[in-house]
Amino acid sequence: MKKVFLPLIALLMTAQMVFAQDAEKKESPWTHGGMVGLNFAQSHFDNWAAGGQDNINLLGTAVYNLDYNKDKHKWENDFDFQLGYNYFDVKKRPIKTDDRLFIGSLYGYNVVKDKLYASANFTFQTQFASGYDYKSVDTAKVSEFMAPAYIALGLGVDWTPTKSDARVVFSMNVSPLTGRVTIVNDQVFADEGRYGVKAAEYDEITGELIKHGDKTHWELGAKVTAKFKADVFKNVLFTSKLDVFVDYINELNRNYSCPFDFDWDNLLTLKVNDWLNCNVSARLVYDEDAFPWNDVDNKHADDILQFKEVFSLGLSYTIH
Repeated sequence: MKKVFLPLIALLMTAQMVFAQDAEKKESPWTHGGMVGLNFAQSHFDNWAAGGQDNINLLGTAVYNLDYNKDKHKWENDFDFQLGYNYFDVKKRPIKTDDRLFIGSLYGYNVVKDKLYASANFTFQTQFASGYDYKSVDTAKVSEFMAPAYIALGLGVDWTPTKSDARVVFSMNVSPLTGRVTIVNDQVFADEGRYGVKAAEYDEITGELIKHGDKTHWELGAKVTAKFKADVFKNVLFTSKLDVFVDYINELNRNYSCPFDFDWDNLLTLKVNDWLNCNVSARLVYDEDAFPWNDVDNKHADDILQFKEVFSLGLSYTIH
């Protein structure tokens, strides 16, 4: 994990120094900011009658935004990196607790007084490391870098009724023309038909492989992204982002229980001081393509709904 985050921190520090020099120039069209942090928790038990197991929890985060706004043009770039592990025994493989690699970019051309923009929106999302299903006996691998990965490009409008420096900020992007590709760069996953790709074909009699599964799954549809940010109290910040996607093409070819995919991410940050903060995050995801095609029809909606909650307390450094 250190090999991943130390270069990221160095990169963000360098960017801060560069923009600190540019800050001397008046009214620069560029703004930037972010946070890097390392959250740590540790427990040790020695002859503890109630029982317990030693463990170490580490969670590294790096969040950064780089924006350009001048005349009728705006360009917003978001970077969100997270990676966390739980060590019960340093001699054994650790358990991954959080993992995210997200890059988003939005270009907008103002058409109605800093409120409505014609926009082009790009997003890329995957994970850094392999993930495992720890509930199963053999802890089977279920994900790795670029398996899956999601890339989306959409054209539409961006509505920003509030100012970016207001106490409560809201924006909504509607892209009725959005192309999305799911990449599964692992042939085993692809042959199983995971994450929406077409599964491998086998001979019905001999069971021999006829054709490997596809490593990509293309979709064309509409996407809506709503963002909300509020300074609840002093040093207490709440942010929320909801992504909703509906596929025009595959919806006609497959019997979905729900035609919409959604990803709802929420974060509550309590800033103790300049170097210490507390974060509580909750994420709700619904995507039927996350399960093999030959199995999703047998699942109830509650089995497809994904939920993750993370509580962390640790050191942080704010980039201004």
